[in-house]
Amino acid sequence: MRATKHLAVVLALTFLVLAGCSEIGQFGLPGDYESISNDIVGEVRDIDTRAREIEIRANSGRTTRIRYDIDTQVIYRQRNYSVANLERGDYVAARVQQDRDGRNYTSTITVREAAQDRASIGGNRLDRIEGRIEYIDSRRGTFEIRDSRNRLTVVSVPFNAPRGVVDRFNRLKNGDEVRVEGYAVSSDRFDLESFL
Repeated sequence: MRATKHLAVVLALTFLVLAGCSEIGQFGLPGDYESISNDIVGEVRDIDTRAREIEIRANSGRTTRIRYDIDTQVIYRQRNYSVANLERGDYVAARVQQDRDGRNYTSTITVREAAQDRASIGGNRLDRIEGRIEYIDSRRGTFEIRDSRNRLTVVSVPFNAPRGVVDRFNRLKNGDEVRVEGYAVSSDRFDLESFL
């Protein structure tokens, strides 16, 4: 009788501990491996509709592939859309969790800036500037050019820059003379298209 009471107490405590853990999100249903969700913020680089995966290049430069399903919602300007409405170049925040197999998936993607809106900010006229590099911020993907008139312009490398442009950016040094082509965003800001 005493052993039965002891076993009942142990089972009751085990049940309470597991129930408490489930409530705080540490354990899901059997077979599930839930994790606290994270947002991956960056530019949509590719949408693979056959594999149901989206490739996002984060601000840090790291590229991540995220799975989605037919229930995944895309939110843009407080309206819901399907993933089919996403475009390469959209700047998004994807709420990411892990599935049972440990792969990243998302059920919600918020479009912070549509590719069309981003392209129209600087207009459609391609400009060129040249000068000496004064400062490089590899974390932000920018560098400063001082031109022959002593004006300083901050040049931004786009999220979806081709590999050649990224490689050239990574090789830049202070004092290098460069010529670049791109779009003027303002009098002292420039979006890089290519090195000349």
